[in-house]
Amino acid sequence: MKPWGSMRLNIYGGSHEKRIGLAMELPKGLRLDDEIIYRDIERRRGGSGAGVTSRAEKDAPVYLSGVSDGVTTGDTLRVEFENSDVDPRDYERTAFMPRPSHCDYPAYVKYGSIPPGGGIFSGRMTLPLVFAGAVARQLLLQRGITVGGHYREIGGVWDSPFDPLGVDVYTLEKLRGSGFPVLNEDVRGAMEKRIGEAAERGDSVGGSVELCALGLPVGMGGPLWEGLESSIASIMYAVPGVKGVEFGAGFDLAGMQGSAANDGLRTEGGRIAFESNNSGGINGGMANGAPVIMRAAFRPTPSIALPQHTVNLKEGRNAVITSAGRHDSCIAIRGLAAAEAALCLGILDCAEGL
Repeated sequence: MKPWGSMRLNIYGGSHEKRIGLAMELPKGLRLDDEIIYRDIERRRGGSGAGVTSRAEKDAPVYLSGVSDGVTTGDTLRVEFENSDVDPRDYERTAFMPRPSHCDYPAYVKYGSIPPGGGIFSGRMTLPLVFAGAVARQLLLQRGITVGGHYREIGGVWDSPFDPLGVDVYTLEKLRGSGFPVLNEDVRGAMEKRIGEAAERGDSVGGSVELCALGLPVGMGGPLWEGLESSIASIMYAVPGVKGVEFGAGFDLAGMQGSAANDGLRTEGGRIAFESNNSGGINGGMANGAPVIMRAAFRPTPSIALPQHTVNLKEGRNAVITSAGRHDSCIAIRGLAAAEAALCLGILDCAEGL
């Protein structure tokens, strides 16, 4: 697998292999902040909340190289995590039966087998991604850039949106410290109820998250594949289950007229200000100084207990499958931490002087 980005991030292993890990090129002299790293890892774990898998892993990082006494050495940072709570028996009976909407069928055709639990395509692989994102978060904070987010929609229940021009650092930090990050606490109960009802039926629900980054210098990014949107989207789609990404007003722009969609400029106290933020803080692939606001949509978890149609590839006949194993009823819950990590990495990839 080719490394990603200017920091040459590589992630390896698989859901049911002995361990998973990452290799990442970092500058010398960065003191790794355990509070930031472990906080983001814990957010990805999701605790014992509604819709979260019962798989219990320690998720403790083991540093193999690139760090000494908590400070990066300039050598490649290599970190691994043990997979201790695995049960391949969950997947033995379906070794030749692709689970609908999983990677199973194309992986079987390309690699000759169905990887247990999804292998490297599994949501388990967001753990090293979140670790890398936590390191990127530290480097961004040194540049005055803060990243945060909240659940925008869970199972058809909507949270309040970010104020496109009024997001502040305090709000983002408060969300990051929350056990269930929403802007309107009144919707939490309804969201959890939708997840619980789906789980009781053996089904799942989808959701979306809204993310914001503050403090990006005007001009960060560039044209074409050097653009902020290009960099962010390329790593955002590495998060399993993400099927849609939009910036600013996103797809709503298609139904607007230019007079309503354009973000007017004016001066306030000798500084440039915007009258709206339909562009999501990015024009021409470059930060324009407004808050960078985007959303990512997560599909419903495809692993469900209800009967679904598939094919027994070994016998060449139609079959019915129910997904065994331990799965999230709503991957957006833990997916928020992974999406924030992707946003941090996408921004850092466009930063000069890494």
